[in-house]
Amino acid sequence: MQKFFNFKSNVALSLSKLLKQGLSPFKLALVIALGITLSVFPILGTTTIICTLVALLFHLNLPAIQLANYAAFPLQVILFFPFLKLGEKLSEISLDPLSKVQLISTFEEGVFHAIQELSRYLIIACLGWSLAFLPIFTILFFCLWIILKNYGPILVQSKVPHKA
Repeated sequence: MQKFFNFKSNVALSLSKLLKQGLSPFKLALVIALGITLSVFPILGTTTIICTLVALLFHLNLPAIQLANYAAFPLQVILFFPFLKLGEKLSEISLDPLSKVQLISTFEEGVFHAIQELSRYLIIACLGWSLAFLPIFTILFFCLWIILKNYGPILVQSKVPHKA
């Protein structure tokens, strides 16, 4: 339970630092929503590069987008199968069932080996992700914008205790 409170205070501290750097609640919500949405891209090991390129290309806050990317990493593994199912329905291609254990063990042998072995699954999952990208981003953005707009000034003014 103590770890949860430390995590909560660390996230609040990180957000308050970003807001103090001059990021508006709108821009911070945009960057965090984009970082989370990109972090669930179905190909493991690519999201850090993708987030970096997007941040540099659109002149976004790199630390904020990477913070969102790393915080949402567990969702990448969890959402692989829903994206795969969505891609299968969209493309009307039926693939052999793939277990979570098979998926994880294939990636443990290396990213390039996994891409080679699972290329059909990855392409179909990417198709599902591309269909879900805009709704996920839009919902996250508006929820985060409302939260940061209403509670952003509180985060900037509050003194979150930082451990020494």
